[in-house]
Amino acid sequence: MHDLATQPALSRRELAHLALRWTLGLAAFLAGMMLLAASLRDPLESLGKAFVARFGYAGMAFGTFLADGFHFPVPPQFYMLLAVSSGASDLLSLVAIASGSLPGGLVGYVVGKRLARFAPISRKLERSTVFVERSFERFGYFAALLASFSPVPYSVLCALSGAHRLEWRLFALLSLCRLPRLCLYYWIVRASWHA
Repeated sequence: MHDLATQPALSRRELAHLALRWTLGLAAFLAGMMLLAASLRDPLESLGKAFVARFGYAGMAFGTFLADGFHFPVPPQFYMLLAVSSGASDLLSLVAIASGSLPGGLVGYVVGKRLARFAPISRKLERSTVFVERSFERFGYFAALLASFSPVPYSVLCALSGAHRLEWRLFALLSLCRLPRLCLYYWIVRASWHA
């Protein structure tokens, strides 16, 4: 096994593999959403309407904040499904989810940065730190774009960004790239529901 310090950041083959995994992940997500919409339409409609009536857009924002800040087990896509199944406004739902996601990611970044101060955690990060540094040396800002569209959950990316002490401007770019990804997932959920 080669040491990460002697390997290039990502080869073309690895980039192609990453793109394939991302595409397959989106296809699996679409298939899963279509299956849910077809088999659980009535219960999901009831749940979505009850959630929106009780917690509203603030509930979507808070749930997404927990998911992206602390890797809470309920992902943001769940709130997207509730919004779509309830018939809530697409624009307001997306704004609520994004307004929970971005601050949640920032909290994850800060928590990751603080956890990296502990010796056992910093030792585990040593090898991957070389990989992260080389990725940014080789790809620059494009590395943040690649990371944001990887199959790695946003909450994990934010925590790792903090743990690896990624510069604020690169973390801000990673976070801005979150917005098109949220829109894409919302569109998939909506298209699956109305298929």
